[in-house]
Amino acid sequence: MKRPIAILLCLLCLFLSGCTPVINSARDEIRLYDWIGEYENGNRAELSFSDSNAQFTVTNPDFKLDISGLCSLTDDKLLVFSEQSKLCYEFSYVLHGDSVELYYHGDPLILEKKVE
Repeated sequence: MKRPIAILLCLLCLFLSGCTPVINSARDEIRLYDWIGEYENGNRAELSFSDSNAQFTVTNPDFKLDISGLCSLTDDKLLVFSEQSKLCYEFSYVLHGDSVELYYHGDPLILEKKVE
């Protein structure tokens, strides 16, 4: 009777200790979450990651911009190689806890961690 309980406790310990993501740098944290910005002028921006891909979408009542594809992150830059346009988009970023400032050609865009 003691042996099955001990095995269950060991499995529970392994399950709880092995499933936490490790964040070593800003790029790890950015990839771990989805980011969203909603602005007073009706614009909305979203940034999300899946495996080695990133998707950046900006929408407003008049248009929608969608950039998606293979991404590369350094400690201060995000590169997205668009599959559709065959272009590479380079964003600089600064992480501030629960928000990130994205810069494209010097203009900032502030996104917050998406709360589900």
